[in-house]
Amino acid sequence: MTLSTLLRRPTFIIPVGVVLLIGAVWLVTAISAAQPKSLDERTLEVARQIQCPVCNGESVADSPSLKASEMRAVIRQQLAEGRSEQQVLAYFSGVYGSDILESPPQQGFTSLIWIMPVLMLLAGAMAIVTIAREWQRQARVTGVKSAEHVADATDDVTLSAEERQALTALLRREVAADEGLPLGGREDG
Repeated sequence: MTLSTLLRRPTFIIPVGVVLLIGAVWLVTAISAAQPKSLDERTLEVARQIQCPVCNGESVADSPSLKASEMRAVIRQQLAEGRSEQQVLAYFSGVYGSDILESPPQQGFTSLIWIMPVLMLLAGAMAIVTIAREWQRQARVTGVKSAEHVADATDDVTLSAEERQALTALLRREVAADEGLPLGGREDG
């Protein structure tokens, strides 16, 4: 197969196009993340990480309350003074408690919030593996018992020639009745 033939095949063009598209998106994202953020952008990022103390379920960035406006001004002032985003978050956590943060710190009792989903996922995976193994084991045991039952059943059955002829005649009559044939049909084999 030549290169020109390969380049015309959809099975080659589509994956290469997808890889190029993903690469372009990644490149644009990396370039935009590498650019320094303005003070307003940094203020908004920090404000999104702090809950408004007077509004239920809103961040300081989204809240229209006077308290949230004052908090945004404090965030902007502290960032302008050269404090890092983590230092500003630590300041608000110190003033209002760690419950003010949208994402609780990963320490102490709140670390359970971060650890429990992972532990539950692992426990679920273990349960699925255990159940699947048990089903396989039961299927093997059932298959062995079924084969043993068939073997036992055939070993115990010994019919005389007269019993075999009577059962054959009965079977033929039942088949003939099911298919609507006259009962006086041929009885020989």
